[in-house]
Amino acid sequence: MALPALLAGDRGKPGLLQHLLLLLVCTVAMLVSSELFTNAAEWTGERFGLAEAAVGSLLAGVGAALPETLISAFGMIGGYRGPALYREVGIGAIVGAPLLLSTLSLFIVGLAALARRSRGSEAALRVARGGLRWDLGLFLALFGVVLGLGLSSAGRLVRAGAAVGLLLAYAAYARGMLQMARDPQAGVAQGLRLGRLLGHREARPKTHLTLVQLVFSLGLMLLAARQFVAVLARLAAASSLRADVLSLILSPFAAELPENFNAIIWVRRRRDYLAISNLTGGMVFQTCVPAALGLIWSPWRLGAPELWAGAVIVASAAWLWWRLGDDRLGLLELLFGGGAYVVFLLGLRMVV
Repeated sequence: MALPALLAGDRGKPGLLQHLLLLLVCTVAMLVSSELFTNAAEWTGERFGLAEAAVGSLLAGVGAALPETLISAFGMIGGYRGPALYREVGIGAIVGAPLLLSTLSLFIVGLAALARRSRGSEAALRVARGGLRWDLGLFLALFGVVLGLGLSSAGRLVRAGAAVGLLLAYAAYARGMLQMARDPQAGVAQGLRLGRLLGHREARPKTHLTLVQLVFSLGLMLLAARQFVAVLARLAAASSLRADVLSLILSPFAAELPENFNAIIWVRRRRDYLAISNLTGGMVFQTCVPAALGLIWSPWRLGAPELWAGAVIVASAAWLWWRLGDDRLGLLELLFGGGAYVVFLLGLRMVV
């Protein structure tokens, strides 16, 4: 394709480079909004005395997972009412999120731990074995159900029942997290972004400022996610590539940046359990809420790329669950995720 066609497309329509630029703008908007949401969520957890595990697995995990969830939701609803390309984008996003979290995200945490060791600190992460094994075990069980339904020809009633079950399972998971006791020494390392912008110097931000930041960040996230789905569908049509494969790869990179960014920061500050529970909590959330939307708003037929991604997800998560023998998480367990993602990419060329 000639450069002018790439830039402008045919008959004045947006070209591939313009679509990619719009995707980048949407990605930056989702990253900013997710950071603002997570920052406000951390202060909410501080104000209500929530346990650090609840803040990491629940509040921060959900906040960082919201962009991917909204991409899935807009894709499913758009595909139900309009072009099938939107539904393909939604399905790719639903499977792609746990794929990235269970592979590359853990690899990135491993690199952060390796960098910490170069500064003289211990590389192994200090984690709560029981909490992480519970997260991973619950994820594997629920994701197995989602994957199995994608292989079957389950009717709408069965899918709706499974969707309700997934939502109830996450509600029970959230309830358990909220009942955990908070470490008296735990705190929020960063001040409220909106408070700093307005020049407020209080140690604890005012409640109304926290709520304003939550609402603004959620609104920005909604707008960015909706545009991301539309642009990705147009990009698939313009490039003659499969929309589900594009979404399987691109959507998680765009939407899961906040979780990776948060995890790196927490590893550097030696808040290891918060870093890992943020990822495992995001995996549980992504397997419950977005997958429930997919079961309700689509026939939920998974193609070869999604099934191959599912196999890699199960292998990587099961490996981490098995290797959690004590309260230390070594580099081998974390860096394994990078190799798993490379295997996924190599195998993807064979199944597409």
